[in-house]
Amino acid sequence: MLLEKMQQYWMSILKNKKIFTKNYYKCKILTVILIILMVFTGCRQERITEKVQKKETVESAMYAEAKETAQIFQNIYIQEKSELNTLKTKRKIINCLKMQGYAAVDRDNQIDMVNSEKVEKFCKAAEKEEQAAVDIVVVFDEGEIIQYHLESMDGKVDVRLCQVEWKDNNPQAEYYDEYEAYAWKYTEKGYLFIEEYRPPGFDGAPGETGFRVQPLNETCRELNRKYVMPLGYTLNNLLITNWDEQNYTELDFYDLYEKMYHMKYGKQVSYEANFGGAEYEVPEDEFEEVLQTYLPFDSTEIEKGTFYNCDDKTFRYRPRGLYDCEFPYEPYPEVISYEKLHDGTLKLTIEAVWEIRMLDQAITSELIIKPMKDGSFQYLSNKVIKSDQNANAGWYMPRLTEEEWKANYSNN
Repeated sequence: MLLEKMQQYWMSILKNKKIFTKNYYKCKILTVILIILMVFTGCRQERITEKVQKKETVESAMYAEAKETAQIFQNIYIQEKSELNTLKTKRKIINCLKMQGYAAVDRDNQIDMVNSEKVEKFCKAAEKEEQAAVDIVVVFDEGEIIQYHLESMDGKVDVRLCQVEWKDNNPQAEYYDEYEAYAWKYTEKGYLFIEEYRPPGFDGAPGETGFRVQPLNETCRELNRKYVMPLGYTLNNLLITNWDEQNYTELDFYDLYEKMYHMKYGKQVSYEANFGGAEYEVPEDEFEEVLQTYLPFDSTEIEKGTFYNCDDKTFRYRPRGLYDCEFPYEPYPEVISYEKLHDGTLKLTIEAVWEIRMLDQAITSELIIKPMKDGSFQYLSNKVIKSDQNANAGWYMPRLTEEEWKANYSNN
């Protein structure tokens, strides 16, 4: 287009010699400017094309590499298809990747990372702003994996990742992404956190991801899975509140009823929330039996912390609704140490790992548990011994007070 315009311009000038003479220098300058613009435009387009081609080449190579990684444990996938979500099978997959030299871990950080020394070496080099690279394979449910490729230079960490799913017993690379880590850190406890930038107002999944690099005592893991993870930090305050058998007023028995009902029966309570405003009368026996399975409180103590109707012998129960739903990305617990006390109880030291704040010790507490001979147990007390100033249990949403509930739902 620029060349055509230049030719037309010069033709018009040549038809009139007077204009040509008068505007000769002006035209010459214009021509030089146009030529420069053409050169720069062409160079810019070449750079864009080259950048796109390079990205496509890197993406294609990452797809191929991730598929090859999945093929390493293809036989395990086929043989253990019905058990893919168990720790036993995930451990088989991770050990298989270990034999091929990969650093690998499960997404729930329940299995020690294999070949973790490679990741630790990378982190130390990145902290020194040295050039380094490492691959981390993360094993998900259903045999899916995400392979991360991290590169560091001059204090920056670049991330490439590829997700692999399975179709007809063959790995299929389904997703690719690359970005410069907006933030990253390697903690003293042994967690590597990386963050992909999210603009203000972004309503998708958070950009933070955490990997436990250093190993954790297997007994601690077993105690965590048996006693702590079923309760966790979601929709209850048992692990973030100081309480015992004499001082328990800050515990929310309604939250614990919901959580412990699922622990006891393996299903959710049968009372629907209907977006809030619903109200039910739960029979005394049903409500108390659930709580007393896991807590050392008698009927009188439970009634004090709830709305109890002595005439009908029922507990008023209001499921959480729109106005007291909880922030979705809460921490997960890790038991980091344990102690068997002289009275037969267990003291577990628990830390909250909160990925979206890149904290591996958001809250630390000591939980006392009484194991029973039949395999059951009760929670006896909890003591918060440390809380990160950037955490303060900011994920927990208390239930609505009586006044708040009436203000929001009185017109329903």
